[in-house]
Amino acid sequence: MEEINIFLKKLEQNSFKSSDIPVIIKKLHQDAKSGNVKVTKDDVQWFQNYNFALQQLELVEGSASSSVHVGDWREVIEDFSKLKGMIDEMAEKDVISNVSWSAGGMAIFDIPDTQCYRGHVYCLLRNHIEKIYGL
Repeated sequence: MEEINIFLKKLEQNSFKSSDIPVIIKKLHQDAKSGNVKVTKDDVQWFQNYNFALQQLELVEGSASSSVHVGDWREVIEDFSKLKGMIDEMAEKDVISNVSWSAGGMAIFDIPDTQCYRGHVYCLLRNHIEKIYGL
């Protein structure tokens, strides 16, 4: 639980990065194995979506790793329908704009306000972590 609190604190302090997502997924699997939480494939797929969302923010801010490409979800997402739903929801709430899907499957969109976008994605993450851990 202490490790999860570290991630919640990082969310609070706006210092959470996409590179934290694989660590959270690993921690979720460990805690599920020890019987502390119930983690489904669906949960892991949602965290993959959050990873993609944060990578896109990091690209805009210039802090993304060199292996990340604009709109390219194919390396990090298993369930396209969840990604599509998340992007549609963010567009409806004006968190993102100018959404388009390329023939190659790229999800291209603008992030007009990085603070609003970060807050939205962080809220999704925090709510999901709190749901899993019953906080």
